[in-house]
Amino acid sequence: MKSTTTGRAPHRPLTRVPHDGAAPSDRVDPGGFRVEGLDLHSHRLSDRHGTVVLGLSPYNSFYSTQTVTALCRDAAASFDDVHVLLPGAPETALRQICAGKPPRRAVLRSKRVIHNMRNVARRTLAECGVSDTDSRVHVMTRFAGHPRYREIRGRVEAAYRTCAPMRNAVHTMTRAALTGFVDAEPTPAQMEANARYIFAEAPLLLDAPAVLGCDRALFVYHRRVPLYDVVAGGRVPGLDVGPGHVLSVLTDERDHPTPETRQDR
Repeated sequence: MKSTTTGRAPHRPLTRVPHDGAAPSDRVDPGGFRVEGLDLHSHRLSDRHGTVVLGLSPYNSFYSTQTVTALCRDAAASFDDVHVLLPGAPETALRQICAGKPPRRAVLRSKRVIHNMRNVARRTLAECGVSDTDSRVHVMTRFAGHPRYREIRGRVEAAYRTCAPMRNAVHTMTRAALTGFVDAEPTPAQMEANARYIFAEAPLLLDAPAVLGCDRALFVYHRRVPLYDVVAGGRVPGLDVGPGHVLSVLTDERDHPTPETRQDR
């Protein structure tokens, strides 16, 4: 998959709005998150990647209000271009529907959860001096009409039907997403239904720069993403990770900082 500039919006650098005369770095306490061997708030990380994308998962207990707040603060302390990504309500509700909740109730509940998490991210970034947070905290449905988003999603869906490594990667991710929602091993029908969640996030997992309109981007998530791994490993014909795009696993050392973490701070 070769990145193009088709549909790419002009990149707008982040503008910080001072609060009470204090620089953002004066207000931010490092949250204890590590990426690529560096603290998330490290300027060495921002110099390397330019833009950071924080992937959030509404029903994952890791992404508590406290964690989302700390992540946004750490990212805004060093990166001049911060984006936060949340799934849409229809995809998020799929897990609850598989667990037996009526679809309408599942979607309404998902909307509330996403709305609350989105507000936490927007409020935190604003407190860190980031302006225009609405254009930086995204729900994936925002990109449904984006040409590059549609192209990548279509290729991923096609690969899911024809390529065993892609199909296995998607099933691994759907199985993990359904853990805690269904009592037993997910059925093939449940995994098939929840694959739509993975399809919806795939374009940002594989080529955030093309979708967001930036030159480079570091996508950060709290665990490995098999879909990214099989594409980055060249195991899916016709799909490549976009130029300038990197996905890295976040480690949480808030409670147990290592000597390296303390030194880097």
